[in-house]
Amino acid sequence: MHVSGILRRFSLVTCFVMLFAIPATAQLANARFGVGFNTLLSSEDGFGLGFRGRISSAINADLSVALDLGISGFILNGRDDATYIVDPQASLIVTMPGVDSASYLIGGFGAYINTSGDNKVLEGPTIHFGIGWVRPLRESVLFYEIDPALVIGKNDVGVAIPFRIGIIF
Repeated sequence: MHVSGILRRFSLVTCFVMLFAIPATAQLANARFGVGFNTLLSSEDGFGLGFRGRISSAINADLSVALDLGISGFILNGRDDATYIVDPQASLIVTMPGVDSASYLIGGFGAYINTSGDNKVLEGPTIHFGIGWVRPLRESVLFYEIDPALVIGKNDVGVAIPFRIGIIF
């Protein structure tokens, strides 16, 4: 499947999910933004480094919906042999109660898109499920999570295991 086809399908499914996940525009007022760094261990590409952004909106006190966009570079073999992956995700986040810190479960679907032009690199839709923790700071929140994804390629399946850390505003 071509990259534009994956993005088109991801966009359609995301729009469909958002129609049901955010029934009132007032909920957009409580949207939270997060940015962070990630390391990514891939069964196909090895070890990569990257950045990630997320917007989330609470449905209720326990459940949120989120849209993420990340880019990771597998650059340890040098620039000429580097592979760059874009991995958008749509997720549901279930927050567990906590006093000083709270844990959460995150799961959903997304895509693993190769932007390097190398046809041998695995790409395709993803299914992800992970766990994370948040710790309040003074005016923002620190988060760290591990969110493994199953990458469903055209001819094979791979695994991507990111570790992310960042700030939620």
